[in-house]
Amino acid sequence: MNRRDFLRHSTMALAVAASFGMGTGTSFAAATGGRTFYLDGEAGNDGAPGNNPQQAWRSITKLNSVTFQPGDRIYFKRGSSFPGQFHPQGSGSASQPVVVDSYGSGALPHIHAYGKAQCSVYLHNVEYWTLRNLQVSNKGTQNQGNRAGVYVHHEDFGVAHGIVLDGLYVHDVNGSPIKKQGAGAGIMVNATGKQRPSRYEGLQISNCSVINTQRNGIHFLAGGSREGGLGRNVIVRGNKIQQVPGDCILIIGCDGALVEHNTVSNCTELPPGEAAAGIWPFNSDNTLIQYNEVSGHQAHADGEAFDADLACNHTVIQYNYSHDNIGGLALICNMGNKNLGAGNTGTIVRYNVSINDSLRPSNSASVRITGPVEGSAIFNNIFIIPRRPSGDAGTLFKADNWQGVPNNTAIHDNIVFAEQSPGVELGLAQKNVLSRNTVMGPDAAAIHSMVSGLTAMPVPAANGASAQAENLDRMLEKYRTFRPSLATVVHWAQTCFVNGKAIPNAYAVIENTAQMS
Repeated sequence: MNRRDFLRHSTMALAVAASFGMGTGTSFAAATGGRTFYLDGEAGNDGAPGNNPQQAWRSITKLNSVTFQPGDRIYFKRGSSFPGQFHPQGSGSASQPVVVDSYGSGALPHIHAYGKAQCSVYLHNVEYWTLRNLQVSNKGTQNQGNRAGVYVHHEDFGVAHGIVLDGLYVHDVNGSPIKKQGAGAGIMVNATGKQRPSRYEGLQISNCSVINTQRNGIHFLAGGSREGGLGRNVIVRGNKIQQVPGDCILIIGCDGALVEHNTVSNCTELPPGEAAAGIWPFNSDNTLIQYNEVSGHQAHADGEAFDADLACNHTVIQYNYSHDNIGGLALICNMGNKNLGAGNTGTIVRYNVSINDSLRPSNSASVRITGPVEGSAIFNNIFIIPRRPSGDAGTLFKADNWQGVPNNTAIHDNIVFAEQSPGVELGLAQKNVLSRNTVMGPDAAAIHSMVSGLTAMPVPAANGASAQAENLDRMLEKYRTFRPSLATVVHWAQTCFVNGKAIPNAYAVIENTAQMS
């Protein structure tokens, strides 16, 4: 994808945008040309016809005996519980997907395998399926690696089209918190193939709530492969991830994935030694990550809100909001001795806002660049760094060696508000450009004197220098606890830079619009 065309993704419509009425099964089947099936977990009867709400089936076992066809509709009754694994057979078509939804009133219908199966919903080697408005859990008596709530799995299939997960509530999946033990996720996606490579085309995960799932939230084991083709037209949009300790949204094996308008919060702790981050691609190209909010990541290693990881080319991370993450706003990394058929080139981190990030006392930074990454650009971001709980000043930009060092990194035209003097540790990187970064804070002049490329700027005030200092002190003290909305910080990013340069009155813009929250 041409990087200049990145915004085209933000205007893509959802593949399934129209809603439909909940009329009788007969009338709906006639309209679509497919069949209609109803399930009622309380009053249903597997001996009934199952084609209307009054004569609904009862069990998932009965449903799994059907081979579904294009245009079929499956309705689970709200307020009902459905034990077991939903493992449907048969596929829809591009014009007539198989649609699963709920009917009636009350809580979403609840499908749960109680940990007796790897997952509670298993879409295996089927295509053109849409799942909406279901509640899914999979909690066993003890933690188990590779456990999932929903598992989308295609092996030796070829191109799998038209899988849509929309409005699901996935919760309480006790996989393993240890990656080497198989981890686990609320929603897991995997395209493999020993005989015939598999990949996804048009996979969408939207408007789902993923809560209290271990280790991960939405986890692509593989959307495709470089050898057999990367997944394409993948969208992860509008999801809420909470109480997930590991990788909250992880995209693997995709080209041009769009990850936007997701919220990650209240992350729980991983065991010591486990590394994870909020939203990130691995072995993927042209990923666009925008309009997301990530807060409270606590991983003992990494722990950033966003990451462009190994074998990722031309990742764009923009218009996001990161706050209170232990590892910082962003990680850009590559491992020198890891050959995945690609390196890490052309990552762009721009128009993001970071507040009170990089909370780990050591080995963290607001933006950390590690290993032989090439041509990264970090510009037009806003960093608000109140006094850290550890008492130290922290690090703003940091480069590390990971079987190689960063090369051709450009860090310019960022705005930094800092209560103390954050460090800049780029000595290991080669061919850096550090320029025109504006720093406002009590020690701004000291920062400027220590690091070329960071420029101190006074804070406007009507009553002279003492009032300027008081204004900034008051602002930074406020941001020890105050968190504006995503809409507010996106407005800052859109307003505080003109023609790629920081405006002189950025402080006033931020203070005057903070109450938009």
